[in-house]
This record gives sequence, structure tokens and C-alpha cells, in this order.
Amino acid sequence: MKRLLIGYDGSECATAALDDLRAAGLPDDLDVKIFTVADVWFPAESQRLEPAYPDVEAKAIVRARAAALDALSQAQATAEQGRVHLQKLFPRWRAQASALADSPAWAIARVAREFHADLIVVGSHGRSLLERFFLGSVAQKVGAEAHCSVRICKPRPAGPGAAQNILVALDGSKDSDAAVRAVQGRHWPANTHFKLVTVVDDRLESAVAWPGSYARQWVLQLDADAREAAFRMIEKHASDLYGAGLKVDTHLARGEPKQALLNAVRDLAADCIFIGAHGLHHEGKPSLGTVASAVASRAHCTVEIVRAG
Repeated sequence: MKRLLIGYDGSECATAALDDLRAAGLPDDLDVKIFTVADVWFPAESQRLEPAYPDVEAKAIVRARAAALDALSQAQATAEQGRVHLQKLFPRWRAQASALADSPAWAIARVAREFHADLIVVGSHGRSLLERFFLGSVAQKVGAEAHCSVRICKPRPAGPGAAQNILVALDGSKDSDAAVRAVQGRHWPANTHFKLVTVVDDRLESAVAWPGSYARQWVLQLDADAREAAFRMIEKHASDLYGAGLKVDTHLARGEPKQALLNAVRDLAADCIFIGAHGLHHEGKPSLGTVASAVASRAHCTVEIVRAG
């Protein structure tokens, strides 16, 4: 990982997202852009209209532009405040602050592509009080539209340095494998415990019998049922993480994947869950997979949505 984009709006949740990065295992050597979007219409200075009342319309445009410039200036100040806070947490990161007048979710996704970001970080809620009850619309859209992995941060009740449980959801897909590699490639605090979770359902069982990458990689002719291939997959990934010096255990669940993973987040007291953006049966589709979308929306903890790239 080389480049990190942080969507920041100055809210309590956005600041908590910066603090949450201390538990993300990220490297010391990073180029970081902390980015604030002024959600305003920005009329062009050269805009000319031919209305029935040109003076009235011209004055309206001047006022709109002045208001937009003021909002953009405030957004730049907010981004700079976030940069200062972030630099205290990570003094070795090369951080810059910038702002733009645009629609927040689309702007974050677009700037991430232009910046060649490897990971986008956003808070789970913005400034709206209503959004406290749901995943914020900006976080939801960024998670769905971004070209790269997205970390949606939710405030941790425990303070910095506290032990943490990190779940990694596995289903044999490319994005699932990328989630394991993302975990393996970071530098985690010693008191971090990893829990690998696989859910066996009808779709996973059908993958055992259907020719494809999952069957070729994990299924043997002597397997009695789908659980044996699932055990083989999860134990292989656990062995890789254990070999990297991480504390790992494994969990096999059965049921509907969305609910089973949400139950695991609750029952295993997860502080964060890594999940592939697309599942085994949704690879290659542009939209966010239904399981990842449900977990991001409803999990009480931080969710990192991983894209294989």
C-alpha cells in the first residue's frame, strides 16, 4: 500500500475515523490526501445568461458564486484541521489537505482514482442526525462506487492500544483472497487477534459441484460434503497468517451469509471485519456484492471492503 485517501468532513465520526487508523496496521511510509467536499453548486465565473431580467439573474449568480467560494474556503480549512490531527497521529506520513465543490460521494470516488489511491477511508456517518440510525449515504455510495478498497470506520468504545478482534470473511472469491493478503501485508499491534469466518450455504455448496476456481482449488474427490472443502480453504489461510506471526483462529458457520456474518461480528466481539467487495458468485460485476453491502450497512464495527484490483 502506497497511497491513502481520507474523506473528512470535520464531524465527530470523521475524526473518530482518523483515530481508528491507529488500529488498522497501516505502514509508516504513506502518501495521504485528506479531502473535504463542499456540497454546493459552483457557478462558473464566466457564466452568461440572457434572461428577461439580466441584472437580477446576474446578481443571483454573483451571490451563488460568493456563497460557494465561502463554503469551499471552509472546506479547505476543515481539511487542514484534519491533516493537522492526522499528522499528530502519524508524523511520518506525507499528508496533504485539499477541498473541492462537488457531490461528496462522487467526488471522493473520482479523486481516489485520480490520486491512484490504494485505500479510501471514510466515517460511517456524516453531520446529519438522521444518518446516526443508518449507514451514511456518502459512506454507502463510496463503498459501492470506489475503484479500490474502502474502510468505513465506526467509533471504537475501547481506547488506543486496547486489544482488538478482527474478522476476515472468506468465501473463496478473488476479493476474499485479497482480504487475507491485505491483512497479511500490514503491521499489526501485538494484541490483535484474527478470526477467519466462512459461511457454508447453498451457493457455496453449489460451487463445490460447479466447475470453477473454487472447485479446482479446494475440492477433492473424496470430500463427503461442502464443509470439507471449506475447512481446507479456511485452514490454509489461517496457516498463512499464523506463519506471518499473527494470532488466528477459525470459525465455520452455516446459514444465510449476511446474517451469519453479522451474528459473527456480534458474537465474536469484532472491532473490524475485512470482507471482499464481491462474493464467489458475483465476481466481475460492477456493483457492490449484496453480502458486503449488508455487512457494511448493519455491522456495529469498522468494515473494510476489499477489492482485488
